[in-house]
Amino acid sequence: MNTKSILTLRWRLTCLYAVTTSLILTLVLAASLLTRVRDVRQSQLDDFYRLWESLRFRLQSDLSISQSYLAQTEAANSAVIHIEENGSPLLYAGSWSPRTERQGLIRRAKSLAEEENVFTTARPVSSSSITSSLLTFQGDSGETYYSRVMVIPYGKSVRSLCLISYVPPITSSLRETLLQLFFLELLGILCLAAISWRFVGWSLKPVAESQQRQAEFIAAASHELRSPLAVLRSGIAALRAVTAEIPDSILSSLDSECGRMSRLVDDMLLLASADARTWRLNCTETDMDTLLIETYEAYLPICRQNGISLKLELPQESLPTLSADEERIRQILAILLDNAMTYTPAGREIRIQAETAAVGKSDEVILRVIDQGPGIPDSDKARIFDRFYRADSARSDKSHFGLGLSIAKELVNLHGGSIQVTDVKAGGSCFAVRLPVKT
Repeated sequence: MNTKSILTLRWRLTCLYAVTTSLILTLVLAASLLTRVRDVRQSQLDDFYRLWESLRFRLQSDLSISQSYLAQTEAANSAVIHIEENGSPLLYAGSWSPRTERQGLIRRAKSLAEEENVFTTARPVSSSSITSSLLTFQGDSGETYYSRVMVIPYGKSVRSLCLISYVPPITSSLRETLLQLFFLELLGILCLAAISWRFVGWSLKPVAESQQRQAEFIAAASHELRSPLAVLRSGIAALRAVTAEIPDSILSSLDSECGRMSRLVDDMLLLASADARTWRLNCTETDMDTLLIETYEAYLPICRQNGISLKLELPQESLPTLSADEERIRQILAILLDNAMTYTPAGREIRIQAETAAVGKSDEVILRVIDQGPGIPDSDKARIFDRFYRADSARSDKSHFGLGLSIAKELVNLHGGSIQVTDVKAGGSCFAVRLPVKT
């Protein structure tokens, strides 16, 4: 796991922790909001019943009710108060204007009360008053009203009270609460994200330190292994020159294994340098047409020897010059071509393609190496750039260690580019390297 992977893991864990804790915070705030909604609804009902009891008491105890009292009460409570005596309403036009026409609301309230056998024009059978239950209905604009209707025997007369109270939407009643909860949740999420970032960083610190020590160890070990390997190869060359008692096949095998080990050490040293961020590019103005032609000419004899056809396809217009490390670009192409030759059977072909593509306001050079091998299963595509991973686990070829593609990816990343693999319709794989053209 390199530094970039640790950073990516830190971001993912931070997002996971922040999202999880934010969901918990949201649930808590939602429960708080629901409780607040219930309290507001109950408060609205309590206000309506207090107003109802006050009006009922006055209607039963007072011979007359002043219009100023009714006007003040209506305006203060956003209510409609309709009183009748023997079926005739008081000469009171009302002081509060609801969104729905006043008489229309009174008719709806009376109609609902009559469904409960509460008639404002009929004297109750018993000597006591008769009252409807809490009535809830909507006005012409969808607004909600609470209402109750009561009929009272008053001497030889009959008095009725119809109270209609406007119920404000819960959103308007809770506007301040909703804003507070919104800013509280936003602040909570930001705090949780910051805390999660610090916590994850603290949790991953041992991993990062271990990775750093591992990279330093690999780099140091690789440096130390170079010298004894060079000595061994020199000794093998000296033995070939001074003695004929040791079969040449044994010496060739020893020299081959030393060479293989030397390549492995070089690859591990390169990756360790990339992990430690000590890998530096020697960028120069690189002529991509010339580089591709030279690479093609270098690999053409090897491909012919293996019975493989190698083709180079360049655009008619010259490719743009890149500010890149020429040797590292050659190394990327060499890795991809070696990989293509490994899996392309004799009689098939490998193609090297190049083109320029526009990306936003800038351009990029796309290099492709296309083979006609067996292809790569979808389950392996995500892992082929991992270190020491080989799609064919049963492969007996020991010349590769599964580090080539991971080195190619590191080199491409250092150049600010990207690399990906796709399937070819006719069979095989296409490795595409995208390198930005820096102006």
